[in-house]
Amino acid sequence: MYRWNHWYSCTLPYRFHNNWVHHMTMAFSHKVQLTREEFMRQLPDALGQLPFDDKGDRIVVDREGNQRIVISLKDLGIEEKGSLDLPMQEINFSFENMADDDVEAFMRRWEEHKLRMGG
Repeated sequence: MYRWNHWYSCTLPYRFHNNWVHHMTMAFSHKVQLTREEFMRQLPDALGQLPFDDKGDRIVVDREGNQRIVISLKDLGIEEKGSLDLPMQEINFSFENMADDDVEAFMRRWEEHKLRMGG
């Protein structure tokens, strides 16, 4: 699936109104060259204008129903490439209660946006 590292996909059952519900979580990780400020500037377009909440260490995107995307950034410091000093970030995506097709569509849009932005 794209060039993303697939962490895990699991189903966690829980009780909701006396019924067992399966809580699906899928996560991906990717290393990119940009600063957090650049990432936040590009985020609205990459999300397709979906509303999001910046909680400092993570960005939460609530979708219809109980679907949620949680994006976190980890500063990896500066990577030296010849005479260039490149700021590196690890982007972690966690998808909750989303169908595989919805995750695929989101990641496809993300990749297309990233390619347009030169990432």
